[in-house]
Amino acid sequence: MKKSNKRLNIGFFTCHLDNDYAYEVCKGVDYAAKELDVNLIVFPGMYMNASYNDPKNARFDYQYNSIFYYASKHTLDALIVSIGSIGSFLSENDMIAFLKNFNIPILTIEIEVPGYPYLYTEGRTGMRQAIEHLITEHHKTKIGFVSGRRENADAKERLDTYCQVLMDHNIPVEEDRIVYGNFSEFTEDIVNNLLDANPDLEAIVFANDSMAIGGYNAIKARGLEIGKDILVTGYDDAPAALVLDPPLTTVHNHIIDMGYHAVYEVLNLLDHGSTSTSILSSSLIVRSSCGCGNYKLNKAKELTSVFAANDLQKAKNYVLNYLFDDYKDNFYYEELIERFSEPLELILKPVADGSMAFDAAAISGSLLALIATDFVDLYFSNDKLTHAIRELNQLLCSLVDDNNRCKIMRLFNQLYSDMLAKSSSTLYNTIHDHKKAVWSSMYITRDTLTYSDDEESCFRLIMDKLQDAHFISSYMYIYEDPVMLMSDGSWKIPKNLYLQACNNNGKTVYLSGDDRLISSDKLFFNQYTSYDRRRTLVITPLFTNNIQYGLFVGEIGIEHFQNIYPNSLQLATSLNFISLMKQQLLTQSKLASSASELSEKNKLLNKLSITDGLTGINNRRGFLDSVQHLVNSSYNEGKPAMLLFADMDNLKQVNDRFGHKNGDYAIKSIAQILQQSFDTDDVIGRIGGDEFVAFCFLDDPHTPDHLCSKIKALSEHLNETNGKPYYVDISLGVSTFICNPTLNIEDVLHQADESLYEHKKNKRKDVLKPV
Repeated sequence: MKKSNKRLNIGFFTCHLDNDYAYEVCKGVDYAAKELDVNLIVFPGMYMNASYNDPKNARFDYQYNSIFYYASKHTLDALIVSIGSIGSFLSENDMIAFLKNFNIPILTIEIEVPGYPYLYTEGRTGMRQAIEHLITEHHKTKIGFVSGRRENADAKERLDTYCQVLMDHNIPVEEDRIVYGNFSEFTEDIVNNLLDANPDLEAIVFANDSMAIGGYNAIKARGLEIGKDILVTGYDDAPAALVLDPPLTTVHNHIIDMGYHAVYEVLNLLDHGSTSTSILSSSLIVRSSCGCGNYKLNKAKELTSVFAANDLQKAKNYVLNYLFDDYKDNFYYEELIERFSEPLELILKPVADGSMAFDAAAISGSLLALIATDFVDLYFSNDKLTHAIRELNQLLCSLVDDNNRCKIMRLFNQLYSDMLAKSSSTLYNTIHDHKKAVWSSMYITRDTLTYSDDEESCFRLIMDKLQDAHFISSYMYIYEDPVMLMSDGSWKIPKNLYLQACNNNGKTVYLSGDDRLISSDKLFFNQYTSYDRRRTLVITPLFTNNIQYGLFVGEIGIEHFQNIYPNSLQLATSLNFISLMKQQLLTQSKLASSASELSEKNKLLNKLSITDGLTGINNRRGFLDSVQHLVNSSYNEGKPAMLLFADMDNLKQVNDRFGHKNGDYAIKSIAQILQQSFDTDDVIGRIGGDEFVAFCFLDDPHTPDHLCSKIKALSEHLNETNGKPYYVDISLGVSTFICNPTLNIEDVLHQADESLYEHKKNKRKDVLKPV
């Protein structure tokens, strides 16, 4: 097993990092990678058919998926694949075919793929708990369901669970109580349709929290009170669930835990050849939107007896369980309990001893120190912590008399005020940092424009700007050979790349000549990288439209992942501009150094190399080069076109009976007929002795028939007027096609040739005209 300085290299395939779900999974993967001291390489691709949802704006998003093919046994020890995200539109067979490209141990998450170990969170348990809660605790039977897309596996599982729970409770499943969204928050219209069709609806179950956001808007617009007039549940425990009003009852599906456990399981796979865990369980989190209100307060009196026993530790444990029991299965639960224990003890001790002498400054300081940690910001979230503080306030107020209740409320009002001030300061710093990162990203393009004539200065400044965007180290690779999209959707990656510039530990290196050449197998770790620490690396392609220029590999903390895409787009723009400038400077240099006579001779030689000497039209090379360029050009992609294959019937008879001079006359006559038939912008060539080919774009589907008719008419006119004793007859074959960057014109030429031989079956047997 190959390791980087004795550290394992674990790869993680995921979809676009701007996706909230993908980012949550990444956080769990990154946390475990740090805990286990393994290198993590994140491959943020796209959906395997990226243009499915947004064909206009996602037209070139397929380019992101090229990075997957840099994962191999030479670069990684094992691979975690978020197949449920990047492959959500693939069939099972397509998923298997995709995974077979990678000859390394693989663990899939979200979906079980036959033949591969997997890890996913089963959603049925939590969804069942949510629906049964509405039925058994709130006695609701008229329950609507807002599903995701019909073809989505997660949506289907949650809908099936809804139907099964209703049937288990002898509640009929009614089709008009089910509507379909797309897992986005834009659900107001479909929720309105649901409520219009079911004015007596008592509750709505949403298949995810995002769709509940639009549902809240639709419900409130009707003047209905959520949690009272109509009950609502969601699924995912997304950050939005807590900031909705009222807070959303939802299903905790352990997204971040799945990423965390995936790293441990893939290491089990490496060490033992198998995994120990394949399924995590979802669970219900009850809040106010389902009608429970502050349902936990019903248990509050239990704490009174705990305080009466004068056991502070037991009281603290009781409250911790009360506040955080919903997260007891999370990987970060123990750290959460440990971090929250100090401020909690400072709060509970004066309540337990009855003194109510709160040290507000100490409590606030301890709480603010907790808020300032990456742990809360990245893993538990400020919203969840604020919710817990609010519940603690309500719990303690329910245990004491009015006088002491006022003291508790004064304390928590102070805490809320301090937390708000801290949050405001944090938000300001975050916005300021984001602005700085955005400007640093924009300066990449600016510096390219400014220093385009000094490539080394240009790349050094780019590396500096990437440091400002929180990249700990940066590596900018340029392709020696172009990366190619294959017909089966896979990518052929180049064997070598050029490392143009890198920055490691604050030191920028600009490379030139052969020093830049790096094998693709050493993309992540080579002589220009150091092994002094564990790393989280992200790889992203550098492209504009359908042209890829290279790769960017950046080491960056997960809290700054939002900087990856803006900077990679700016880097691609810079490489595009540098490429254009190189071409322009090269052209200018050639023009400046070339004498007029040499230029003319070059033109003549070029013309001779692509021109047929007898007819003056393109020869085989000239024709194929011109047409191949036209059909592969991105500008012409999707345009219909045709090839017309023509050759002379009975040329041998003309040569044998009347001499080669007449044979040459016949060949030149055919070239003239084709030139008269096609427009000047079309391409015509003689590719063999009596073989001709013509190419044109098709503005009209009837063009091939018109051209064939015109050629036939001109040929008949020639034979009637040229006074020759023999016929100049032409056989024709036509093939139509659609231009695209991967089309091989030789294949189309072969099809036209086969069509021509069908035409030749009807050729004239004798070349002589009747006397």
